[in-house]
Amino acid sequence: MTGGELNLAWARAILAALAEYGLEEIEIAPGSRSAPLVLASRSLPGMNTRVHLDERSAGFFALGYGRSHLGPAAVVTTSGTAVANLLPAVVEADMSDVPLLLVTADRPPGMRGADANQTIMQPGIFGDRVRFAADLPEPTPAGLKDTGANSLVVLVRTAASHAVGPPGGPVHLNVPFDKPLQPESSDELDLRGPGEEQPLDLPSLEVAVKGDEVVPKGPWRRRTEARGRGRDLEAMLAHQLALARRPLLVAGPASDPGLDGPAAARFARHRNVPLLADPLSGARFTASVVEESPSPILGAYDHFLRVPEVVSRFVPDLIIRIGRSPTSPAAETALASWNRSRQIVVDDGGHRKDHQGLASHYLHASAGAVLERLATGDDDDGGTSSSAYERWTREWTELEGVAWAAVEESPAHPGNEGDYAAALIRSLPPGSTLFVSSSMPVRDVDAYGRPGALDIEVLGNRGASGIDGVVSTALGCAAGGAGPVAVLIGDIAFYHDMNGLLATRDQGLQVVFVVVDNDGGGIFHMLPIRDFEPAFTPYFATPHGLDFEHAARLYGLPFTDAATPAELGEAVQAAVASPGSQIIRVRTDREVNRRGHEQIRARVARRVREHLNRETA
Repeated sequence: MTGGELNLAWARAILAALAEYGLEEIEIAPGSRSAPLVLASRSLPGMNTRVHLDERSAGFFALGYGRSHLGPAAVVTTSGTAVANLLPAVVEADMSDVPLLLVTADRPPGMRGADANQTIMQPGIFGDRVRFAADLPEPTPAGLKDTGANSLVVLVRTAASHAVGPPGGPVHLNVPFDKPLQPESSDELDLRGPGEEQPLDLPSLEVAVKGDEVVPKGPWRRRTEARGRGRDLEAMLAHQLALARRPLLVAGPASDPGLDGPAAARFARHRNVPLLADPLSGARFTASVVEESPSPILGAYDHFLRVPEVVSRFVPDLIIRIGRSPTSPAAETALASWNRSRQIVVDDGGHRKDHQGLASHYLHASAGAVLERLATGDDDDGGTSSSAYERWTREWTELEGVAWAAVEESPAHPGNEGDYAAALIRSLPPGSTLFVSSSMPVRDVDAYGRPGALDIEVLGNRGASGIDGVVSTALGCAAGGAGPVAVLIGDIAFYHDMNGLLATRDQGLQVVFVVVDNDGGGIFHMLPIRDFEPAFTPYFATPHGLDFEHAARLYGLPFTDAATPAELGEAVQAAVASPGSQIIRVRTDREVNRRGHEQIRARVARRVREHLNRETA
């Protein structure tokens, strides 16, 4: 066996072990040192591969795939700074508990620290951001046959196990290869190009996957199905509910909104407990929300919790928290104000979700599974009947109605970006996915997205809340099986990841990008720093003067402008019904948008205070 043949067999063994565990998708960033991995990926039955010219984009694409598919994609890169470009996606995957496999080619260990070209210290490059890391041994014929505890295949399967979790997260396999990197001839390889379906029967794979089953094989499982503490946790929560008179459920952004969100909604309805439903929780727009009036599923809290009288009057005695911290700063402030209340966090993620130190109990369990069983349990099993909190919940739902009436009161303030977010949500067909960028888009969806049984899922990169990689992550979501995908993104975030648009052409993906273009960082106009001119405009608002229609032409995408929320709704409906991806631009003014937000908040506060005064009169 020549050196090139050994490298290929080694790469086949690695990817075959991952395929045996259920890997179906590999994102490939071109490079020479990764040639064995690329050739091996093209000879695996049932393996889908995609090519990305930029490693950072490839990492975020794989992140999006894992976020919607709930099983990881692998990213294959060459050596050097190509590996470092994966770090932003790794950080988000780690903070969001999203499965992600990193398979990075490397020079032989003897070349590290010895002035070899394109060689950096790749082992450990991601630090504690990965759940598992292995600097694999160099290829040897004996290593292909080894089935011991430290064998190649066992290491690879262990990595796959850590990626799936629970909790899921990123793992790193570093694979050194020496030259020659490929066999002497390709005549007998019969490699497939992208999209070709005929697999090659590889006898060496059979050798590579033999051995003791240390890690269970099989397709990826939903992370949240694999962990829980059963009836003990349910009994504990049921007991706390039985003691409570003013319970509140707070559902923040979820790692698995398709499971946690509907469970939270059903729990709130069955137990008649008010639910503050973050748009990324999966609870606000789930199809399991029954259109009822009043509904305990609340979405206007970012408005009415800004009213001090509400926070001081509506004090829960029990708060059950699931998911990450709420998007709403008003909800965060209210939780801190309610620091004397019992606060129970239910979460099985990889990072503690109690940055304010408010939790009296922290239960490591699947929130969706626990709430689902409590929601469907009998009232005499330790739970509490839905009538026990009737008045408490009714007061919350009345607040909700007053707030939404004020938000939607005509005439709307012209140029308010929240109106566009609401129009986008209303225009999406059932089964859609809305991917929201951090910064203002996610906040506008939070503040202006009225709850309802819309059957849409809202996703976003809220682990580290960066605005980089949004385009690529959304495209990865589409590749991972999400329904029709729309993206609400600001102009700065769009600029950050415009190169990701290449996948719309090369991968044939259908995604509608709604770009809110206010020529800079609109979120900073909401902060006190806006008063600090002349530094504010160049250093914070950062006007760029870019015309994104040129980007659409560069990538061959249809482009249109929407001047009003109604026009946006019509444009989105037409785009979703059309093949391919499109860009829809909404031009706004940062200062006009700020005034619009303040006007609506003031109106809500006024209406809420009037309501409270009537109630106490």
